[in-house]
Amino acid sequence: MGKVVQQKWFVIVAMAVMLCLAGLVISGTAFAQQCVDNGDGTVTDNSAGLMWQKASGDRMNWYAAMSYASGLSFAGHSDWRLPSRDRLQELFYSPCQRMIELAFPAYWSSTTLADNTNSAWRVHLKNGSVAGVNKSGTYHVRAVRSVQ
Repeated sequence: MGKVVQQKWFVIVAMAVMLCLAGLVISGTAFAQQCVDNGDGTVTDNSAGLMWQKASGDRMNWYAAMSYASGLSFAGHSDWRLPSRDRLQELFYSPCQRMIELAFPAYWSSTTLADNTNSAWRVHLKNGSVAGVNKSGTYHVRAVRSVQ
């Protein structure tokens, strides 16, 4: 009876190892399909349906940031925008964040505070924090666009 139990345990352990290895391959494939460096200064997050500007824009106030993003013609596209607070927070948690430049920590969002229209949300992409800040302050810009 002892030999039969050993054989069953060996089979169970072997199957567990194979499943773990298969999971690693699948998750690596999923990452490769989710995040694509387009080779033109952009990264596409296929799961979110978004294309991100890889490089950071300069520091500017919120009004200039909104104008910069909406007027951007880059990588063959002219439908760029300043991302919402929620989209920037999603980028913080996305594996695609590893593919973009994060030389600067804090970025403007397009989202104005509900109780103070003179302030907008900024998102810190190195620690995920958000804060409402006066629109006259200066933070960096990262443009985004939807992909079809």
